[in-house]
Amino acid sequence: MRILCWTLSLLLLCSGPVYAIAPISSEIIKQAQDYGVGHATDSLAEFLQPWISYEEKADRLDETTERAYLYTTFLLLATDAREKKAGGKPVLHSDSERIITDYSGTLSFSVTLFGKNPAFIKGATAVLKQNKKTIKAYQVTAPQEAEKCTWLASKLYMAQSYFYFSEEDIDLTKPVILSVTANDKQERKFYFDLAKVK
Repeated sequence: MRILCWTLSLLLLCSGPVYAIAPISSEIIKQAQDYGVGHATDSLAEFLQPWISYEEKADRLDETTERAYLYTTFLLLATDAREKKAGGKPVLHSDSERIITDYSGTLSFSVTLFGKNPAFIKGATAVLKQNKKTIKAYQVTAPQEAEKCTWLASKLYMAQSYFYFSEEDIDLTKPVILSVTANDKQERKFYFDLAKVK
């Protein structure tokens, strides 16, 4: 849980979100702020549920299921509002406008993967597949080694990585498949219907 909270904070500072459907308006900003404030007491997993995709071959959904989150502008605005509500600070329109300005033009994905050794994540790469087009991530932020899952009885290692794609290369009205490959040569696929993601 601490890792996820830290990740969201890092994404607010370092990632580049985009609203997957249409440009952000004052009404959309208000909706995002309302979502963040209204879900301020939800668990982080519940809060992020609309933006998650599980690995397509997952046979069960639990804490070891590989997953990806699409960080849209809506989600970042909602996250900002949620954090401010939790901290007792006002949710300001000007803060939301700054987030939009600072982080426009990029589709950002946070991916949580599991492997059998700490080096499985080394050299992680990602592409988006849309129709017959393949788009490479222009930036990858991945750890050199995965962390041991001390909270599990199994001998798994977990790594959280971030992949950034230029919005101009993608048709935001059509689905994409995020394909991630790491040192263990396994390809993980995550489906996102961009037209249905806020």
